[in-house]
Amino acid sequence: MKQRYYVLIPALALVLAGCGEHEHSGEEGHDSGSHAEAQHSEGDGHGHEEAGGDQQHDASGKQDDDHSGEGHESQGKGNEKDASEHEGEGNHLALSDEVIREFNLEIREAAPGSIALTRDFPGEIVFDEGLITHVTARVPGRAEQILKESGERVEKGDVLAVLSSRELARVRSDYLAAKARLELAQATFERKRRLAEDQVASEAELQEARQALSDAQVQVELGRRELQTLGMTQEAINALNLDTNDSLARYELTAPTDGTLIERHLTRGERVDAGSGDSPFVIASREQVWAELSIFPQSIDDVATGQSVMVQADDSKASASSPITYITPLMHEATRAAQARVVLENASGQWYPGQFVTASVTVERVEADVVVPATAIQTMNGQSTVFVRTDDGFEARPVRTGPESKGRVAIQEGLKAGERYAAVNTFTLKAEFGRDKLESAGHSH
Repeated sequence: MKQRYYVLIPALALVLAGCGEHEHSGEEGHDSGSHAEAQHSEGDGHGHEEAGGDQQHDASGKQDDDHSGEGHESQGKGNEKDASEHEGEGNHLALSDEVIREFNLEIREAAPGSIALTRDFPGEIVFDEGLITHVTARVPGRAEQILKESGERVEKGDVLAVLSSRELARVRSDYLAAKARLELAQATFERKRRLAEDQVASEAELQEARQALSDAQVQVELGRRELQTLGMTQEAINALNLDTNDSLARYELTAPTDGTLIERHLTRGERVDAGSGDSPFVIASREQVWAELSIFPQSIDDVATGQSVMVQADDSKASASSPITYITPLMHEATRAAQARVVLENASGQWYPGQFVTASVTVERVEADVVVPATAIQTMNGQSTVFVRTDDGFEARPVRTGPESKGRVAIQEGLKAGERYAAVNTFTLKAEFGRDKLESAGHSH
């Protein structure tokens, strides 16, 4: 009986091992079998082997092998069950409403939308050419006074400089002489008319006086128009006389419009020629400016007038949206790029000519059944994932994404319109899913 006792104990141990917890491996079963063989050999060494002992040992050994197989099979089923449970747990995370609020998770409903596909181009702010005024002198002269400097704000009619012009003095003198002749002709005609009524003067003399009066009126009108051409107002012309202290050569160069004096090319004593084309002053308005964009050859076919453009200053927070109004038909020789023009309102003065900008041109719009913010998507297990709201938490659902632009992503598969999902702060959910997965893996050992 003692010999049989040593044989049954290892077999019983193997049975218990096969029915035990799944953490014990098949190798442990083999170790128990080896231990049984060692005990049996030890029994042989002590001479306790009986004739029936070999048969009993073979039966026990067979029984031992059968129980070992059952242990492996049971263990394999246990691992398969655990893996299935862990897979379900990995896709779902239970979170209370309180925790969701703590995580600042914004829940939105999936909805259709459009993705604006854009191209970025460099550009520069310049003055609107229609709002630039070159101030020129209408008579030649010499600069006596400079009253405005570059950078000053001016209004229409402000005197920029005072010139001394001999030509203007001559025109004014001619006008005053014509006015004097007109007064004389008027007086002569009135006298002749009275004499003719008294039959003292002949009809021929009256007609001659009438003709002289008409000629004098024409000369005054011609002189008045010439003075207006030189920039004098009717009020100033009416006030012109020889009794004033102002010199007939004084010519005031005035601002023809409101704006900022951006250039000054005149100094005291410098001569100004009316027909030279030089501009002593340049006035520009910043109420409206242009953004000139450089469109390179590889992108010229994608850009067209009417496309929406978001203009962003490179060195400030200034930004505005406006369409393309014009594209030059020729490439610039130096840059090998065409110019696209965007008109920007600048009543606030946020844009400065010479400022560099980046312009995002919307070249195409793509409609999608579902569009989500880029913050809603996280990468998990190498897949783009959206966290869909469930009754008790979130489901980590893989999705197939489409076009993406300016923080918006089209979802082609995996999320349907109407489903609720986490839109922002989703990195906290990703971290929670990762932690939950680690805890689940830890419990399996």
